[in-house]
Amino acid sequence: MSGHAALLFRFPQARAAEIAFDTLEELGYSPQMNGEAVLHIHVEREDLTSALEVVQAHGGELIEQAESDIASAASAMYGMDGIPIPAHTVNEDWPDSYMDADLANRNEDSEDSRFPTDDGSYDRFDAR
Repeated sequence: MSGHAALLFRFPQARAAEIAFDTLEELGYSPQMNGEAVLHIHVEREDLTSALEVVQAHGGELIEQAESDIASAASAMYGMDGIPIPAHTVNEDWPDSYMDADLANRNEDSEDSRFPTDDGSYDRFDAR
């Protein structure tokens, strides 16, 4: 039995629905716009948690859910078919040099300083 959920969300503004649509599409979902501020998605093999997080982050709220049996809903929600990786845990591949680089803004205790040392004399300006 394959996990499947059909969800319909309403957003406060059409722009918020468009941004959520674009984000869901980038993550591999197949969203559809139903009206100006209404978004419809089918979740089959994707991660339901990530879809809900994206929708809620843009102010969307669930207005309708398709009828399904308990086993199908549990499979869709908890990914019984495999181990889903939520979209927010995926990072870019950083080069090793990025992680090993010295920080440019850290304090250094080096002999070579860009600022003159204080010798007690505050007469550094020429009076003319």
